[in-house]
Amino acid sequence: MIDCDVHVQIGDREDFLGFVDPAQRDWFRLQEPMLGLPGYTWQHPTGFMRADLHTDGGGLPGTTPGDVRRELLDPYDVDLALLTADDGIAVSVMASPYRAAEFARAHNDWMAARWLDADPRFRGTIIVPAQDPLAAAAEIHRVAADRRFAAVLLCGGSERPYGEPRYLPVFQAAAEHDLPVAIHSGAEGLGISAASGGAGLPALYLEWHTLGSACSIMAHLVSLVCHGTFERVPGLRVLLLEGGLAWLPGMLWRLDTNWRGLKAEAPWLERRPSEVVREHIAFTTQPLEHTDGRDDLLFEMLEAAGAPGILCFASDYPHWDFDDPGRMLRRLPEHWRETVMTATAERMFGARLGAGAV
Repeated sequence: MIDCDVHVQIGDREDFLGFVDPAQRDWFRLQEPMLGLPGYTWQHPTGFMRADLHTDGGGLPGTTPGDVRRELLDPYDVDLALLTADDGIAVSVMASPYRAAEFARAHNDWMAARWLDADPRFRGTIIVPAQDPLAAAAEIHRVAADRRFAAVLLCGGSERPYGEPRYLPVFQAAAEHDLPVAIHSGAEGLGISAASGGAGLPALYLEWHTLGSACSIMAHLVSLVCHGTFERVPGLRVLLLEGGLAWLPGMLWRLDTNWRGLKAEAPWLERRPSEVVREHIAFTTQPLEHTDGRDDLLFEMLEAAGAPGILCFASDYPHWDFDDPGRMLRRLPEHWRETVMTATAERMFGARLGAGAV
């Protein structure tokens, strides 16, 4: 079983600051507790983390490798876990591209030293300052030599949709190193990011969790396809995380319909957009919408969009809406299970899943 979204926290701020350039440590220290990362204007009413988890140090869950082993890997027999930044994912919406580049560099080195060295089942994600695509590409080139990193991680919140040509250096660098790009919802409307819903910032977490986390993922999918990113970078693979799934069939049908009538605007698109998506893009299962007993309808719709071969399992540990792997197995159609829990991730991440050493 491969878990494609395991969030790790920066628990000991001073330990993390040890990876920051000494000349910049004081600036980041003065921005405690977020270390300069933009924070949400709304809050979860009861807490973002599962309240039932035990921790090594009494702080947030997911701050030590021991937490993740004890609460996720061992009890659920997880073979590999893709570690994703939690607050750190917002690095690419910081106002200063220079501070963002330093934070990303430090976070990647911290992940290698504190996490990837701690357990051979961990695989890392490279965070980058997407507001400076050339610096982001340089960071990918720097870190990619460590083959325990299995993906480049971007956040849903962004200045512009990722299909825009300005972001090409990021996708080209990732493809050059055979790294998929994982785009995870989050940070929409924060820092220099645009709000994803099209009607301004939400006031409630309920609003964001319904719209914000899905709308940014929809926007990046449509942008990447319409701008011909996969024609420009044929080897590129993209994983879309934590944006939901029930909207996918309708979005692809709508995109195919509009492509037929508007081909002149994007002459580089010679195939139906849905075909491009099936070849290059996969999606994590978390959060798989609840259907009040109509899972048969949901799975039929997702099959029309390319499932199960476009789905990867994700638990979203240690967040409040964590998906229990055993429960997910029971919910999936039996003939989908091996594909969703393992095979699609193996296709997306390739040889880096088997990399046990630097």
